[in-house]
Amino acid sequence: MNTPKIQKMLKWLILSHSLTLLLSHSLYSAVVNKTKAKVNDDIILQSEYDKAINPIIEQIKLNYGELMPKEEMDKKIAGIKKEILDQMIDQKLLLQEAEKGKISVRKREIQNGIEIIKERFKRKDGKVLTQEEAEKEFNSELKRQDYTMEQFEDKISDDIKINKLLEMNVIARVKEPTEKELKEYYEKNRDKLDDPEKVSVRHILIRFDKNGSIKDESEALKKIKKIKQELKKEKGENFAKLAEEYSEDPGSASLGGDLGFIIKGMMVKEFEDVAFKTNVGEVSDYFKTEFGYHILKVDAKQARQKRTFKQVEKNLKGYLINERNQEQYEKYIKSLRDKADISIND
Repeated sequence: MNTPKIQKMLKWLILSHSLTLLLSHSLYSAVVNKTKAKVNDDIILQSEYDKAINPIIEQIKLNYGELMPKEEMDKKIAGIKKEILDQMIDQKLLLQEAEKGKISVRKREIQNGIEIIKERFKRKDGKVLTQEEAEKEFNSELKRQDYTMEQFEDKISDDIKINKLLEMNVIARVKEPTEKELKEYYEKNRDKLDDPEKVSVRHILIRFDKNGSIKDESEALKKIKKIKQELKKEKGENFAKLAEEYSEDPGSASLGGDLGFIIKGMMVKEFEDVAFKTNVGEVSDYFKTEFGYHILKVDAKQARQKRTFKQVEKNLKGYLINERNQEQYEKYIKSLRDKADISIND
């Protein structure tokens, strides 16, 4: 089950807004302050928008830049840009409503919010920091993000106001599902609620651009064939070592190619077809996907398992409440947008 978007707004907004700003290293301090959008009497500055979106784009490029074709990357970034701007517009609308309702925030609530943020600075590179070290990291990040403590406190205060507004106008208006409703949903969706078939895999990836030259693909094919020969010599026993040495998947190479358990729908079809057909302990032949050439090894398999109503009741209740929260949130934000004067400068 997917976690609905409502969670971004309903559970301590500081974790989705202030914390995102604080944990993302911005390289964009010199920005011409044009108006990106106007929301009633408030504006969203280009600098505000860039501060929110640029670190996200940098992270996407870092994670997927060498794996994703340019057209697909551009499309993904365009979608994220729209989503972030929509969230910023929604936040302006919600804050305006909070101000109209004279929702207040106590100093102690702001301090609690800051403490939640600071918790994330108590570890660095796997090491637990002292209180003094963590405080220094926090203050350094504030400085890097070009925030004074007063500005940051104001940001947290705004987020808490919105959170209170949503608790009143969204959460409080949602009824919990009855046991009868839960059982009816369970009966209609038994197959979806079962624990699906899983397979634990490792893989070695040799990349090539699917829109690149024949020569690039030919070179990748030579590399994967050579790796396959090395695996044959030791009957796959050295798979993790070779994955660390040769795999061009940045997310799994250092883990010996380990992807953990996957279920159908998580990976591209060509990869899943090979993974679910390969027996435990066996190494596949090399095969091609849109990302390049792969070889995989299956470490374990878990058959589909039926779940009783009692086993899923608690999670199912939480899921349905979230679904209803999402529906109520969408209705609420639509009502605010319908009444609002919103203009966007592209």
